[in-house]
Amino acid sequence: MKISEFSNKYGVSNDTVRYYMKLNLIMPQKKGGHYHFDKECEKEIEEILRLKDMGFSLQEIKKIFYFKRIGKLTSYQRNNYYQNLYKEKISEIDDEIDKLSNAKIELEEKIENLQETNNQNRVTMGIGLDSLSLFACPECKSDLSLSAENVKENQVIEGSLNCSCGVILKIKDGILYSNNITDIADKLNDKEMESEHIGDYIKTTDPEFMDESYQSLEWLKKQLLQEELKDKVIIEPGSGYGYFLRQVYDQLPDSSYYICIDNKPSLNKYLKSILEMSGKKANIIFITTDLPELPIKDDLLDIMIDFTGTSVYCFENEAFLPKQLDRFLKEEVTMLATFIIYNKFGFNNIVEKPFRKNFMYREVKNNLISQGFEIVIEHKSETQKIKESMGKYEDFAQPGDEIYSYQVKAQRWS
Repeated sequence: MKISEFSNKYGVSNDTVRYYMKLNLIMPQKKGGHYHFDKECEKEIEEILRLKDMGFSLQEIKKIFYFKRIGKLTSYQRNNYYQNLYKEKISEIDDEIDKLSNAKIELEEKIENLQETNNQNRVTMGIGLDSLSLFACPECKSDLSLSAENVKENQVIEGSLNCSCGVILKIKDGILYSNNITDIADKLNDKEMESEHIGDYIKTTDPEFMDESYQSLEWLKKQLLQEELKDKVIIEPGSGYGYFLRQVYDQLPDSSYYICIDNKPSLNKYLKSILEMSGKKANIIFITTDLPELPIKDDLLDIMIDFTGTSVYCFENEAFLPKQLDRFLKEEVTMLATFIIYNKFGFNNIVEKPFRKNFMYREVKNNLISQGFEIVIEHKSETQKIKESMGKYEDFAQPGDEIYSYQVKAQRWS
């Protein structure tokens, strides 16, 4: 029989058969440019597969074949040889089982120790009693009164912030919710909160794009940590999985407040859970609401971190998000941002035409300047010409698009 028929019969690939031939484990006759596998070849591959199942390596199998072919053992000698061979292999397997058993025990101990450490180090995060002065009614801007049901370590875990105009903002598991999102949060499956998508993101996303994203994160991190952060109120609209916050979390001073805004309850719950398990306590306020309406006071924010939050918002909104949030910014404020910019909108581009202006470099820069910002530092990444999908998490980059990231540090002085 020919190689394809031979390999199919024994459930191996043609390449595997060729490799066995290279090792001289199988030696078919060559006739007319083709190899033909006879009964002897069948016996050989059957023995190869049997020996492999018993734990023998190909190099060990090769030595066995040498013994069989060169020694031409008698039946008695062959039986003794294989008995000794199998006894040696059993001894090796027993040793390996002992090693694996010990490794399993050690791994189980490590897991148990890590779980204990997580439980011991876990911190509680909620709406701090000392942060209540930051909040205001999103509709009438009046002060809010607290109705607390569960307070732990000076943090509100369950309760509400109430306005005399009738607005009630629920606090559930230490997260503040706007009225229209509370019911959604109640229906979430815990598995959705706990699911980790980073592994899947790495597996499915274009490596070049991931490199660029990481460089953007590093740039924003460097710029933020050069700022004076003590007693500052920082906001990140569209905080999502907390890619940026996790870069700087350990270095936030105790006197600063970092406000995470997202309209997906699962993301805020997930990020809060991750930070609680870190063992470090920082003043992080999680607010689940739709932008741009925020339950915080006007003229409150010292620093705005925008890691593509504006770009994500502008996929579905015509307004430029920083302008929408301007009333919450102090007169003297710093903005650190990364924007998605299209050098060319391809035929399959997903951005609707009325929204495209917010993805153009000149338009983004002019919008910031019109808000009174001075561009202190700006950087453009290399333009990527998209030839194929960047991954399921980056569907904004379609074949035919040309995109780059625009990083900017902008400041406004009083």
